[in-house]
Amino acid sequence: MRFNLYKSNRKKPIGNRFLAVGLVLTTGAGLVTSTPFLANAQIQQQLQSSHQVINLSKAVTMTLQSHPELKALIAQEAVWQGNIEQAGIGERPQIGLMIEDALGTGEHSALQSMQSTLTYSWLLQQDQIDGRVNAAKSQANAVIVEQKIKALDLSAIVAKQFVEILIKQERLKLNQLAVSQAQEVVDAIVKRVKAGKSSNVEMRLAQAELVRRNLAVEDLEHELKASHYQLSSLWGKPQAELKLTGNLMLKPEIPSVESQLNKLKQIPQIQQFANEQRIAQSQMELARIEAKPQWQFTAGLRRYETTDDFGLVAGVSIPWGSENRNAGTMAALRAKQDVLASQQQALMQKLDAQLYVLLQEMAHSLHVIETIQLEIIPVLENALTEAGQAFDIGKLSYSQWSDIRRELLSAQNQLLDAYQSLHLQHIEIQRLTGVPVSDSE
Repeated sequence: MRFNLYKSNRKKPIGNRFLAVGLVLTTGAGLVTSTPFLANAQIQQQLQSSHQVINLSKAVTMTLQSHPELKALIAQEAVWQGNIEQAGIGERPQIGLMIEDALGTGEHSALQSMQSTLTYSWLLQQDQIDGRVNAAKSQANAVIVEQKIKALDLSAIVAKQFVEILIKQERLKLNQLAVSQAQEVVDAIVKRVKAGKSSNVEMRLAQAELVRRNLAVEDLEHELKASHYQLSSLWGKPQAELKLTGNLMLKPEIPSVESQLNKLKQIPQIQQFANEQRIAQSQMELARIEAKPQWQFTAGLRRYETTDDFGLVAGVSIPWGSENRNAGTMAALRAKQDVLASQQQALMQKLDAQLYVLLQEMAHSLHVIETIQLEIIPVLENALTEAGQAFDIGKLSYSQWSDIRRELLSAQNQLLDAYQSLHLQHIEIQRLTGVPVSDSE
């Protein structure tokens, strides 16, 4: 991309001469499942390259594969799988041995009148086990929802940094061109000074302008190095050299408010509230089941030493008392469900307003882009051409000519600002509506 600061017969700083980040809306499930992860060996091989060509999809994939926060959530799944397995284990049956009428006196001395009873006891607890398993599964689902939320957040961070780097690359090219052209101005004024057509003051002003342009280039070079490091550190392998590819000029379409509001109902944050309500419901059901008495059955075999006979024994134990002993817990869980429902509604209202504002901002950014491209930059280019001609014949001062150059450079930077805002707003809408971020190749 080259921005024309001087002559209008050069290519204009609009059109397809921007480098490219395509940020397009796609459909599908959350990023955890919809973005294919690369194998670790493949990623390591990619990261060893000193000059990597990275597109947005690749950057997102490597981040989701390697970021420690997401790895921690994935590891948390194994924790809950263990909890589910443990919840399915009930109380162990008991085997008992009782000896009676032994080691006494008279007829009961030694073992001659002894009675020994071997028993096997167990609880009827399948309902409790099922309740504990269901509660553990509901909590395990919460981890999966957290993974989706974290994946969306990380993907949005990657996309925003990706866009910002591409914008800085374009600013760097713009300022490098400004340096080149400022040097041409200095050389031209030096010749005019020697010919007696310009003063040394104009030459000093042109030289100061050249120094300022060089400083701007140096600042952007340092910013790009820092931004590259920040981006690659998201997948744990900071690289000194990255080459990003994308399409800044690809303008995302502004979706309808209705379609985006429908997507809000399905986002992981709302699913999280729904899952919390399901967890509370599972805990209520478990509390209700545990409040019921657990019957314990016993069966066994008794031996009589005196007659060398055997007999069967059996029994049942039923806990006594009210079944409302978990009434307080259940009341608290019902209240928690009400709280979660109110919080969910509050979040929906907040996201609704935030989404509407972002859609309006996207429309404004598109309007700004079109206005700068079609109405401001062409006018300034023509003005700069005319100013250059007037300066050559002595009808315009260097300061006036320089002001017009700065105005054109400012307009071109404003165009970059507008494209940056457009893409960042679109990324945030994707994050809010739970849509994966990918790039259009």
